[in-house]
Amino acid sequence: MPVTETIPLHETARKRYLNYALSVITSRALPDIRDGLKPVQRRILYAMFDDLNLYPNKRHRKSATVVGSTMGKYHPHGDKAIYDAMVRMAQSFSLRAPLVDG
Repeated sequence: MPVTETIPLHETARKRYLNYALSVITSRALPDIRDGLKPVQRRILYAMFDDLNLYPNKRHRKSATVVGSTMGKYHPHGDKAIYDAMVRMAQSFSLRAPLVDG
């Protein structure tokens, strides 16, 4: 018969929450060292390039088109994070060079 060990709930919850929080911070909140982009920014650029064929020499599209494509295929967590990331990518004072014209 297997031996069971009693562990206090608060200790287990604390340990698991800290592991989850650390994984969220390292995988979502911090920019990647390779390109400096957060995952949502990378997903937006990929949707603009691959799905919508948006290039610097093409005509503009509505932001709702980009957000819908990104949310539908790559980022199913809601549109607010995508809109906020797009605004930040368009600001000249937020990034070294604006990645989105708008």
